[in-house]
Amino acid sequence: MVAAFLTFGLFWGSWAVMVFNIQRTFHLSDSELGVMLALAVALAGVAGAVSGHLADRVGARRLLWIALFTWAGLLLIMSITQQRWTFVLALVAVEMAGGCIDTAMNAEASHRLIAHPGTLVRFHALFNSGALLSAATAGIIIHAGLSWRWVWPGVAVVATAVGIWALVTDTGEALGHEAGVVVPHEAHPFRRLRSDGLLVLLVIFALAEVTEGGVDTWGVLFLRHSLSAGVLLGAGAYVVGQSVAALTRGAGGAVLGRLSARSALIVGGCTAGGGILLESLTHFSLAAALGLALGAGGASLFWPLVMSTVSKQASQVVSAVGTFTAAGYIGWVAGAPLVGWISQTYGAAHGLQLLAVAAFGVALVSLLRTQRRPRSAGS
Repeated sequence: MVAAFLTFGLFWGSWAVMVFNIQRTFHLSDSELGVMLALAVALAGVAGAVSGHLADRVGARRLLWIALFTWAGLLLIMSITQQRWTFVLALVAVEMAGGCIDTAMNAEASHRLIAHPGTLVRFHALFNSGALLSAATAGIIIHAGLSWRWVWPGVAVVATAVGIWALVTDTGEALGHEAGVVVPHEAHPFRRLRSDGLLVLLVIFALAEVTEGGVDTWGVLFLRHSLSAGVLLGAGAYVVGQSVAALTRGAGGAVLGRLSARSALIVGGCTAGGGILLESLTHFSLAAALGLALGAGGASLFWPLVMSTVSKQASQVVSAVGTFTAAGYIGWVAGAPLVGWISQTYGAAHGLQLLAVAAFGVALVSLLRTQRRPRSAGS
């Protein structure tokens, strides 16, 4: 699981730095890039939701190694595509496999660490560690004049190795049937979430992921495109942001583990919104880089603490984690084309300001939301 979280971070860190070069290679406008991301991430969300239910039956680890092998092969294909339409198809397929990886590793980690929310928060710091490592590597490779296409084959090699490790250690154990637990599959997922007191949190989480997903793509793109920052400054700002996220989740895991999802959404929303707003309003690259770092650090609170709450309150953990993972991807879907269209029509700064509004909206709705205690679950 440690290796899986690190490996998945490798892809998203490299994507954040290379999206500017990819956009130039395939002649994509901001709005076209947004639509492409929306299509890819929407189908990834569907794949994540379906795989969450599948993991109940076949086991999260088995789902993980199958998805890792598939993902590695698709990364190789995507790195060599020359036509725009083939790249879009390959990206969609990569995201769908990635959605299965995301669900599998979150489901198993949430299940194993259900009584240790602080440790679960630190687990998510591994994703940020992988992201900052690959972002720095991609920035150095591009700055040296090499093609961005060399990065993803390296990620594919790592994914293959982790997939083999997961395959060797697979016991065939299905999470939903451990320790004699009987999981009722007849209830509709949304009915279960409502009875568990998680349905409103699901909607808020989707809005939160509009911000977190937007920071990774549009925050770095704004630095490199609108402020003409070099690849090293753009990559460096993202690395600083991911370092802040990793330190926040890693060093502060024990403290953050005691926070509720409501507190995390309020604090993270205000910090991320303020940072993104600073980036959009300043004309100085260093100040914008600081804003990007704050945005990434604030948004880093959303996912682990929400998942920790889900693992404690859900009556069917794996299925609930899959549904929340899908909701997170839906947040990406909602934000990507809208931010892309606003950036294309009114300027990239206004696109970032939309992300800031979404972040502040998360904090406000979370502040006003009344918490209700979930009913006690038999499992």
